[in-house]
Amino acid sequence: MSNTMIEMQARHQIQERLARASAPRLPLTTRRHRVAERLRKVADRVDG
Repeated sequence: MSNTMIEMQARHQIQERLARASAPRLPLTTRRHRVAERLRKVADRVDG
């Protein structure tokens, strides 16, 4: 494999990663929200 091929692949991966980072992450926030709700319920159970 030539060096230019490796550079092209690396550049492509970086671009993909940047695109993913700038894209809205709705599933992640909903998952986090669900975890937070579960923790809140457990905390309420402990307090009550």
